Amino acid sequence: MKKHKRILASGVLSAALLIGGAAAFTGAESTVEASQLSSTSTSTSTSTSKMITVEQAKEAALKEVQGTIDDIDLEKENGKVYYEVEIESDKVDATVLIDAYTGKVLNVSKDLDFEVPASEAVVKVSLEQATQIALKQLDNSKVISTELDLDDGRYEYEIELVNNHYEAEVTIDANTGDIVSVDIDREED
Repeated sequence: MKKHKRILASGVLSAALLIGGAAAFTGAESTVEASQLSSTSTSTSTSTSKMITVEQAKEAALKEVQGTIDDIDLEKENGKVYYEVEIESDKVDATVLIDAYTGKVLNVSKDLDFEVPASEAVVKVSLEQATQIALKQLDNSKVISTELDLDDGRYEYEIELVNNHYEAEVTIDANTGDIVSVDIDREED
């Protein structure tokens, strides 16, 4: 099954990146898959500065956190354009924000993320209850894996589901039963 990431971008931004011209950002926030960016610098119509390349952003992020780059996106929020670099290493997931024009590190956040043996966890929601919550969220799906993780001091169930149209991961708080997130990767038609 081929997976693809959801891409949020204005039509103007998409067209500008595809033709390699200047990009005029609109809206409060835009996301572009880094693989769609050319490896050469791109300028914006609002700035005469050139953006750093994806490779330069990766290098800067890896200087802050050692590991393997899982994903890199170009983001714009509140007028600030930056690369969001996700890095995985031994039991730590990190997100490093790199200024898209200066290459400076704006922020580093780390999550301890590891599987917890169910016998060691003290939780209020059982695995069976969490599985039922996930199945109610995504009808006509089949559970293919479950994990109990400790993430930022909170126990969470990560439940992977599939059906003919998508693969999904539902994250459920193991003490409240609340759905923390739903990540769906749709199958390409």
